[in-house]
Amino acid sequence: MVRRRKKAELKLLIISIAILFIATMAYNFLMWLSSLSLLTWISIGVLITGLIWLKQYRNKQRKVREMEMQRLELQRLGTLNQLKKRTSLQFEYYISGLFQQMGYDAHVTKPTGDGGKDILIYKDNFFAIAECKRLTKSKVTRPQIQKFHSAIMDCKAEKGYFITTSDFTNQAISYVIDKPIYLVNGERLIHLIEEITSGGIIDYQLEDFLGL
Repeated sequence: MVRRRKKAELKLLIISIAILFIATMAYNFLMWLSSLSLLTWISIGVLITGLIWLKQYRNKQRKVREMEMQRLELQRLGTLNQLKKRTSLQFEYYISGLFQQMGYDAHVTKPTGDGGKDILIYKDNFFAIAECKRLTKSKVTRPQIQKFHSAIMDCKAEKGYFITTSDFTNQAISYVIDKPIYLVNGERLIHLIEEITSGGIIDYQLEDFLGL
């Protein structure tokens, strides 16, 4: 019992010394700050501002380089033959990259249990979703579009983009006439890729390109 009490007292003494040391250092630091001249404060302010600007500039340049590398990669893979060779998940990331090149904040959802939405798309107060189907022969059907429409309603998205390397059935096309769903088949997709990867599109609206 006595030994345990001594250990507790020693621990309390160490903590007290540590607190006293920190308080003394903090006091001395504050006193040093108060002794600085106005010119020194201005110099410190200029230095901090310069460091913040430099960091932001470097981050911006890094983002520009990353976007350019992404654009070139999208351009390299931007044919139907190439896209049809990708896995479904790779195709989703490719489409997400296109949205990012157009100035959107786009994120691929988890591979399973996505609730009928492959990509979440943000821009300011705008929110939309996209569904991607990498198909070789079959067409996207009306039931698939209906499921996508339910996903749009469930997550309260303003619009939905259904993008495929193939095409849509006539019933699927008729279904979206009065709905906030934009269909992008293989032909439109390649046209869109060519426009985006040319490097001439900034702050772009997808429906403007589609004429919808």
